[in-house]
Amino acid sequence: MEERFLNKYVENKCSDEEFKSALDLLLAKDKWPVRDVQMKQHWNTTTNEGEHPDLTGTLYKIHYSINKNEKVKKLEVVDYLLRIAAILILPLTLALVYYASDRASSEAIMQTITSPLASRSSFDLPDGSKVWLNSGSTIHFPTQFSSKMRKVELEGQAYFDVKKDNTPFEVVTNSFKVNVHGTSFDVDAYNGEPASVTLVNGKVAIENLQGMETFLDPGEQVTVDAQTGKLNKQEVDINVLTAWKDNLLIFKDEPFEDAVLRLERWYGIDIDIADEAINYIRLTGTFQFEGISEILQLLEITDDIKYSYDEKTRKLILKLR
Repeated sequence: MEERFLNKYVENKCSDEEFKSALDLLLAKDKWPVRDVQMKQHWNTTTNEGEHPDLTGTLYKIHYSINKNEKVKKLEVVDYLLRIAAILILPLTLALVYYASDRASSEAIMQTITSPLASRSSFDLPDGSKVWLNSGSTIHFPTQFSSKMRKVELEGQAYFDVKKDNTPFEVVTNSFKVNVHGTSFDVDAYNGEPASVTLVNGKVAIENLQGMETFLDPGEQVTVDAQTGKLNKQEVDINVLTAWKDNLLIFKDEPFEDAVLRLERWYGIDIDIADEAINYIRLTGTFQFEGISEILQLLEITDDIKYSYDEKTRKLILKLR
């Protein structure tokens, strides 16, 4: 009976009653032995479908975080469920999708990798270059690069450590492209949000849709204006901006209206800000294995914010006291 609820939860087919039963299976202390058996069975089944990263260490940290608190608030229950769900869903959603063009049989077969919300992934490109893909992001690339160009298409955020080669490497987004030969850099290009490129080492050129181009040196970032395509260059703290690839969520005097987008993707939740004044609160802190409830509890203490969870809409509601 429990396995049916667990499978339906993973497939997002739960009714309200089945969702409560799955929640009970995952979090009720007396059912943890059953839960662990079902998780291991599901893990063994899904990992046989292809090669996936070893998440044993992450699973251990999740179990440790769950066990260290015997009394869990209603919001924390949802928070822990999200952590467990990420382990169950990642092998299912980190999928490789292949397709061939009908126009010519000689065209390269393309490959797509998607990292879902509340998850991050890393992998190697066909040339040996390494990629870290942030949550809610998708990358497209050929299974074999041509001798003339190594080209990838990105929607979302990715960190690239490009293998040096005489063949040019190009990252294409909806509003600009990045040209490199061998370097490490971060590309942030979520649809509908401010876009940027941050250079860690080497040298890159950024070209917008209007043909304007600028070069970056290490420690510099260029932002791309969504309306005009204007390229604005500045020096930044690369350790803060690229920490996400090491599973660190860092805020440095950041307005909450900017931080909330990253929080939503990081934890796979929706946040509704009921009082506009909250948008102007500055958030500073470093988080790794903390849950969203722990971050909000910090805001309660430091900024007089109260929060609640709407079970019908499954949204966090933030208000001033």
